[in-house]
Amino acid sequence: MLFDPDLLEHIRHVAREGDPSGEDHEILEILQMHPEFDRIWNDPGIDPSRPIEVEGNIVNPFVHVALHLIVGRQVRQGVPSQVKKAYLHLVERGESEHDALHLMMGWYGKLYFESVRKSDAFDESRYVQGLAFL
Repeated sequence: MLFDPDLLEHIRHVAREGDPSGEDHEILEILQMHPEFDRIWNDPGIDPSRPIEVEGNIVNPFVHVALHLIVGRQVRQGVPSQVKKAYLHLVERGESEHDALHLMMGWYGKLYFESVRKSDAFDESRYVQGLAFL
């Protein structure tokens, strides 16, 4: 899964030195959507893999970026196919592209961490069914 120390260190590296024309373009794009996290990636005294208060909200910056990567790739690749349909529906309904991703990320994250707590496999069928209700 994407929630590992190597990805965390890579995100920190990209935040400091990423090449916008290179393979880190996807991560850089997400980081640009979240300037409120800039100080977090560059401060060695802050652990971005722990929930912290950012602009009045409690958020885990690492998990947030990782979920952006996961759901964003699902939308772009159309796998599972219902993901792109749900995304387009949310945007057509009036959600911004970013807010649509956040809604989907919330559902994915809920199911993912629920499966981890129960030591179960991620339930993709439940995920795609739930997208229809966003």
